[in-house]
Amino acid sequence: MSNLGSADSGSQVCNLDYLLGNLGRNRAVANRLVQLFLDGHAGLMERFLRAASEGDMQAMRNVVHEIRGSCVLFSAHEAVALARELEYLLHAHRDNGTDIDWLARSQPMRDSLNAVYAELKRYKDSTPPPDVS
Repeated sequence: MSNLGSADSGSQVCNLDYLLGNLGRNRAVANRLVQLFLDGHAGLMERFLRAASEGDMQAMRNVVHEIRGSCVLFSAHEAVALARELEYLLHAHRDNGTDIDWLARSQPMRDSLNAVYAELKRYKDSTPPPDVS
């Protein structure tokens, strides 16, 4: 497992070496964390979009915090920075944020999260299944 890059731009989206190092080079656990992210991605996006469309500031803050934490695992620095920025804005506007278009404001974070998903999916699809013999 190593640095992963975006297929179209060639730029690095994730760096899984850090995760693997923290897991004692345990690829099975790292692969499981990748799969958990992939499995949870659609639900996270759905929860955020629902909260944003309903103007539920607390729910948006909770989901963005969860997104940031997930992206930290994979050293997805751009997604982490965009989530942190959105988290700050949500906190700063917790009492008067209903007039902000949170769907538009969150688009860069959502795009970055989708790039993380795409990269982890490519990684997972290219990783041979574990030897169970």
